[in-house]
Amino acid sequence: MKTRIHAIAGGIGFLMILLFWTSTAISELFAGHETIAAVKALILKGMFILIPAMVIAGGSGTVMGKNRTDAKALAKKKRMPLIAMNGLLILLPSAWFLAGKAAAGEFDTVFYTVQVIELIAGVANLTMMGLNIRDGLTMTGRIGGSGARSTDTPQPMIEERPAGPLVAKSNPRLTNYAGQELETRSVVALCRCGQSKKKPYCDGSHSEIGFSTEPSRDRTPDGVKVFDGKQIDIHYNRLVCSHAGECGARLKAAFDTKRDPWIVPDNATPDQIKEVVGACPSGALSWSEPGGQAQHIIGEKPGITIENDGPYRVTRIPLASGVQAEGASPDKYVLCRCGASKNKPFCDGSHSDIGWTDKST
Repeated sequence: MKTRIHAIAGGIGFLMILLFWTSTAISELFAGHETIAAVKALILKGMFILIPAMVIAGGSGTVMGKNRTDAKALAKKKRMPLIAMNGLLILLPSAWFLAGKAAAGEFDTVFYTVQVIELIAGVANLTMMGLNIRDGLTMTGRIGGSGARSTDTPQPMIEERPAGPLVAKSNPRLTNYAGQELETRSVVALCRCGQSKKKPYCDGSHSEIGFSTEPSRDRTPDGVKVFDGKQIDIHYNRLVCSHAGECGARLKAAFDTKRDPWIVPDNATPDQIKEVVGACPSGALSWSEPGGQAQHIIGEKPGITIENDGPYRVTRIPLASGVQAEGASPDKYVLCRCGASKNKPFCDGSHSDIGWTDKST
């Protein structure tokens, strides 16, 4: 619902500014002073639609993106205050001033100077809002990203159905733990209640057992802890950790859960640390230079890998709702398949705690 409200409000704001800009340009070029005055009066009234739309779009965007640190989310966060300041400090005062001047018939140098400033500010906001709309559509998987991705072929994405399965779209690559490719279609429903008799596919068992997709009240708190080192820092968010144990198995000197602190960056070389970060399936681990911006290491091949008696490991397939966790990567995460995770939609290792297997029903 928040995503839809954000999209509608942002779309209204964009269209209103576009309407203001084009009507101003056309009236200035081809109409007389009377028409220009009428356009200015209508633009001022239109602010009663534009301003609430911008407030709703900005507010909902801030709420949805507060825990996201991926590049597109950060870019949107930087643009939003600029769009707001441009609107409140330039567009709104200019609309009020120009409407007053036009009503008084004062089409002088001051009028046209402010008019030019308003048009430039309008172009700036249209550009930034257009970029935000593009990035939002990319983040939700509705359009592909730039670069190697083809804009002609729909890109795979994963949707979460409330109290239901995960729905993977556009023929995602689906493999089991042995690397064997499984049957997939343009739209495939994957079980996440843990009770389907046709795993990994959904058979409707979630309805029979009253499955809830809501995270538990005692879910793991969201937050990134930074373990400082002399040559490299390690960033860790336990909320998205699937407890696969890759870190401890590969480099126990630096990652030992029986020690406090359990992560000691200086007990290994930076290259060894980066190798472990790359092997972390959930994106819970990332690295940075001392005091720098965290970076993830992600495989190149998009796909969903099904762990044996475990969760779905996802690489480079966007989650429609976004990976809502601080410092998380939208391109690497692990989704619960047993239905017992407290951190849904993410896996928290509960499948091991309860002894869940692919044969569980």
